[in-house]
Amino acid sequence: MRTVICHFFNEEYLLPWWLKHHLPMFDYGILIDHGSTDRSAEICRELAPNWRLVRSRLTHFDAFLTDLEVMNYEQEVVGWKIALTVTEFLMCSVPLAHLEAQLKDMGRVGCAASGMLVIDDNPAQIPTYDLPLPLQKHWGIDDNAISDVQERIRIGNIGGQPTRNRFYHNNAVGMYTPGRHGSYLPDASFRILNLMVMVFHYAPWTERTIARKMQIANKLNPSDVARGWGNHHLRNAETLQGDYERKRDVSINFMEHAHARDALLASCKY
Repeated sequence: MRTVICHFFNEEYLLPWWLKHHLPMFDYGILIDHGSTDRSAEICRELAPNWRLVRSRLTHFDAFLTDLEVMNYEQEVVGWKIALTVTEFLMCSVPLAHLEAQLKDMGRVGCAASGMLVIDDNPAQIPTYDLPLPLQKHWGIDDNAISDVQERIRIGNIGGQPTRNRFYHNNAVGMYTPGRHGSYLPDASFRILNLMVMVFHYAPWTERTIARKMQIANKLNPSDVARGWGNHHLRNAETLQGDYERKRDVSINFMEHAHARDALLASCKY
């Protein structure tokens, strides 16, 4: 059994690409709707009728409680699982069954999927729903390849360490640190280069993308904001444009790098 868990709010723009990408990869999905007011829930019912669509019990994106809600659903399913957002597309250059067997032989319960931040190299080229999004937008930054703290600050990458990785595991729950990019389980820091997550935070770079990034501010828990958590959701359009331009200037074409290219071509099936 292989399950993807995703929570979302007003994601009708990205959901068609995201669902079509992950439906062939996973046996099951649990889709947690945080009170969407657009067509997000309808799209889930149309494209993934056999996956479970649930309404979040939360009114805000509370860092601790959102993670707890995800882990509560994780605990209900057995097998391999990963928690993603709608901006995150899982890629693997080998069949996931091969990766899972390799991890089992090592005595591990999981591994980290490398976070690859996607940056739109050509915003004038509007992607279509007829093709997988990662095959249309595939420039970006390997978050794990930038270790210099000052360089990370200069291009606007959060923190001194990689922050976009996700944990693919077969534990009962992911035992996540706030935000689910890390875990208290030791295997969460073990990366296998075959597995990565393409993070579409800055692609497609359209007015719809900028609007969806700004809407999250109203869903944050005020106590999290007071702690300084989730402040990247509080940026205005001008700040977001500056962040995009700094990252675009240092982005690379993933199709020219073997691991990323192989994962893209192997995972984008529809």
